[in-house]
Amino acid sequence: MNSWVQAMADGLFTPELLDTLRTDTQSPLPRVRQLYLNLYSAIERGLLPYDARLPSSRTLSAQLGLGRNAVISVYEQLASEGLLSANGRRGTRVARHVKPPPSYSVTEWPRSLRISSNHSRLSSGGELAPGEPDAQLFPHDIWRKAQATATRKAANRLGYRAQALIETRTSIARYLANYRSLQVDPEQIVVTSGTRQSLALTANLFADPGDTAWVECPGYLGAVDAFRQSGLHVRPCGLDADGLILPLADVPLPRLIYLTPCFQYPMGMPLGAQRREALLDLARQNDSIIFEDDYDSEFRDDSQPRPALAAESAGARVLHAGTFSKLLFPAIRVGWLVVPPEAVADAHQCLRVIGGGSNTIAQAVVAELLDNGSIARHLRHARQIYGQRRQALITALDGCELFEPINQVSGSLSLVLRLSGQVPMKELVSALDKAGIGAQPLEHLDWQQPSLEQCKAIVIGLGNVDTMAIPATVARLTTALTSLPCSPRAVVARS
Repeated sequence: MNSWVQAMADGLFTPELLDTLRTDTQSPLPRVRQLYLNLYSAIERGLLPYDARLPSSRTLSAQLGLGRNAVISVYEQLASEGLLSANGRRGTRVARHVKPPPSYSVTEWPRSLRISSNHSRLSSGGELAPGEPDAQLFPHDIWRKAQATATRKAANRLGYRAQALIETRTSIARYLANYRSLQVDPEQIVVTSGTRQSLALTANLFADPGDTAWVECPGYLGAVDAFRQSGLHVRPCGLDADGLILPLADVPLPRLIYLTPCFQYPMGMPLGAQRREALLDLARQNDSIIFEDDYDSEFRDDSQPRPALAAESAGARVLHAGTFSKLLFPAIRVGWLVVPPEAVADAHQCLRVIGGGSNTIAQAVVAELLDNGSIARHLRHARQIYGQRRQALITALDGCELFEPINQVSGSLSLVLRLSGQVPMKELVSALDKAGIGAQPLEHLDWQQPSLEQCKAIVIGLGNVDTMAIPATVARLTTALTSLPCSPRAVVARS
């Protein structure tokens, strides 16, 4: 009988086995927890085989330098879990038969059919990436002060809550009245983590699998994904100078209609007055529900934005949604959805079902910043900064043969630049990535045709590039374009 077997028969552990059971005084885990995990692992790995006898609690505690009560409690827990058994004179023994692991080939995990329909892409984070605000613009010291104030009041706000803080909803309601001419009761405001969650909540609350949703195309991919994940049939709606084009009468009528009426993303046109009325009429006549995504209307600097579509609904069903991600910074994760009074209770229940939470600290910070005027002051400053960047961009692009003349120059944090000629999509994406440019092919937002091989336009953003850096950034952009095998400049030269 070798030394290991003899030691096991005597109810002792070899030095090697003892080393695997020893606890670490530097570990954040209590030593009794460490011993439990170490013994559990030794049994499951077969280091302690079936019927192996363990040392007495007194002996093991002495060997490991632990209190005897700690060893007793671990033995008792493992016995209650069926891994050990106490048999009187036979001592405490391993009761677990460890089977050898089965031989099998590693295969990929199966995926749902829904995953193949997802279109959303993560931003590259490069300069000129569309949809990204400048997270450095909002004064950090003001944020920290508001956060400190919110934290001091947080004693009764840290548990699970049925809905958002009333002061946050009241502040948002006042904000909507001031900036969007939308008068709502604070009780109608459901606070979400952002537009995507508001879309998922809307589909969960107002639509059933198999219903039809109309979505702008090109447009926000998050809306397409949210509706498809909810089992809806998503139909693309084209665009013209007045915004979303209503499909012909022979198409299935929608349960939901998603649009960005103030400033269409990414093309930039507002929804025309006649088109607004036509959409509202359609919603009234067919019990359709319009989801109004008010994603960055505050940044229009050439004119006053029209009142929210929900403010003019007059009997049509319009949900108004927005977020503070563009106005403050994306990490705050506070958005809102305005629902009708009769749907408030169901909306909060649906939000809990889909995993919505109430980040009461962030909510309290937003309320503080709205109430003390910090957000209003920041908005005035941000409009000025983004306006300067837009003008600097137009100046830097002036006379550039790679692009067609720019028509859309106002408002929003994004801009569509049409190329003088089409270029290969794959090569363009690679060149932009190498140059650290976050511009996105417009065709990527044409979710009806996601596999286009040629690019005719790009979408750029003003959020993550400093005004003074714009000329150099545009130079990198044009260099990346001219490096392509079939660059727009080559197309222009041939024509």
